[in-house]
Amino acid sequence: MRHQRLPTRQKRTKTQRCRTCRSGSGKRACPALSGMIICPECCSAKRAKIPGCDHRCKYYSPLIVRSRKVAPPEYPIHLCLVSRSRDTGMLIVVGTRKRPDGNLKAMFLLLDLWKKGVRDCFYDANLSEKQFERACQRFGNSYAEPEQALPEKEKEEETEQEEKNTRQELVRVPRNTLIIEAETAIHFDNGVTIVDEPEASNGKAIDSAERARSIYEVYIPKTGKWYVWIRAYYKYSEDSYWIGIEDVEPNPWDEQGGPNAIKIWAVPGDDSKWNRWLWDTSTHPLGKSIPGYFDIKRRGYYRVWTKGRESGTKLDQILLTRSRRFNPETASEGKPIPLHTEPHPYLPATFEECQKLIRQAVEISKAVETEFPWEFKYWLHDIWGDIRKFPEPEGSLYKCQKCDADLPDQAVDLIKQHAHSDDIQFYILCRKCGGEFD
Repeated sequence: MRHQRLPTRQKRTKTQRCRTCRSGSGKRACPALSGMIICPECCSAKRAKIPGCDHRCKYYSPLIVRSRKVAPPEYPIHLCLVSRSRDTGMLIVVGTRKRPDGNLKAMFLLLDLWKKGVRDCFYDANLSEKQFERACQRFGNSYAEPEQALPEKEKEEETEQEEKNTRQELVRVPRNTLIIEAETAIHFDNGVTIVDEPEASNGKAIDSAERARSIYEVYIPKTGKWYVWIRAYYKYSEDSYWIGIEDVEPNPWDEQGGPNAIKIWAVPGDDSKWNRWLWDTSTHPLGKSIPGYFDIKRRGYYRVWTKGRESGTKLDQILLTRSRRFNPETASEGKPIPLHTEPHPYLPATFEECQKLIRQAVEISKAVETEFPWEFKYWLHDIWGDIRKFPEPEGSLYKCQKCDADLPDQAVDLIKQHAHSDDIQFYILCRKCGGEFD
């Protein structure tokens, strides 16, 4: 006997193919993708990472509200960075916190301290060190100042000349090799001077008094042994230098140089290295032909430092490489190795300095009624804490673009009036910096 099927009120949910992964569980119409049908897995993967995916989405907004009810866990601050260039008023402030699994929570803020305040925000709660470095480069290049336009003929001549110079100066180096220009330190102790040297890279080198340090911020992308070389000028018996990396084990360690120090020096009585530029390294204490090295345990940012041991020894470049057999003295015939990479687009900053910049941008946004990005409103507390506790800006709302002094009320009112005019750009100086142009 056949059983009669009873009618039900519930209708079976119709499914379609997901337009991104092609699975057969497409159920959600994504507003950020113009109503495209995607599956729940793709929705979760793309959430808050594509333009248009915000609190207005019915699938995402409940999660945001629910996540705000529970206080986020307090992870330790890992890095605070500020973009190197400020010539256009655009400033990128980066803050990261270290998760227990070693990955990072990161926030990138685009601040316009000349006109509108907070312009844009990007947040990611789970980035590896490598992904974070790529994001830093991408954001830094996105808001870099464009080069001035040149006539086509001048461009072609300039390109041909650069290619010619590159072919003449090409030095093949191993894949995992880092080169640091001595004059690009983020900090110089008293006693370190930058000197002009025609035979040095970029025509600049440093001369350090005894125990005067220079500190460099370097991203080391791989673990293991990193062998160290320096390009130096030994003047008579002034033929030694200390190199170190904070919190990294050196080999061979020179106790007189302090923790993590390697001494690079000429053998006593060997005057063949005097009065000339050369690449040199510290050799094994037992006489083995193994360059000095640092044992890197994790990938990430490190502070490399140099310390003068004898005044008169000039330093041009520092080279770190994973290759034990690479000898830059032989490869370059003692010449500097040209850099074909741009400097890192960010400079390290303190947590309080970043908070102060963010607070100033927030006050500017309020004054000129700039709408805050929704990511900024929802995720600011996770990285930077309670904005009400940020240091309040002192003096006028806008500052002199040269010396950071207060601008007069007339200038501030003028900027406020035209802050949202995209065809008007401001470069206003105080009376001291403006001089006859005030």
